[in-house]
Amino acid sequence: MIAQKTRYALRSLLFLAEAQDGLPVQLSRIAETQQVPPKYLELIMLDLKRAGLVKSARGPKGGYRLARPPEQISFGEIVRSMEGPIALVSCASVNHYAPCGDCRDEATCAIRRAFAILRDQTTELLDSISLAQGADWEERFGNGATDARQKQGES
Repeated sequence: MIAQKTRYALRSLLFLAEAQDGLPVQLSRIAETQQVPPKYLELIMLDLKRAGLVKSARGPKGGYRLARPPEQISFGEIVRSMEGPIALVSCASVNHYAPCGDCRDEATCAIRRAFAILRDQTTELLDSISLAQGADWEERFGNGATDARQKQGES
């Protein structure tokens, strides 16, 4: 399972993708609409900024926006930036390989092979889903930034 921190990151980035008008969104607005504790969201946004997924602007009109168009940011990139390797066992990891220590021959280990296949298929699927696609799914159900903008216009 992915960590709650990753779920918050995904929700926040989906919100920014839906609100993609080029203007930064204040952290407090993201936290409120996505129901993420503001202090925790600050840490998450710093991680996302370091990963090159968001940019920040200071000042009264400051906030966060996506660093690239939502079509160019995948769920896989987000998950890897928050969680690290997608592989469930260290011996099947591409970038963070470590021997598991309990198999006799990695080349013929059925466990390693099964989890390498799982890693490849999971990575391929997550990399094929963009923030833009996820935002479209959200908007179909009336969630996220669209509702937030409507409420903002009502006040």
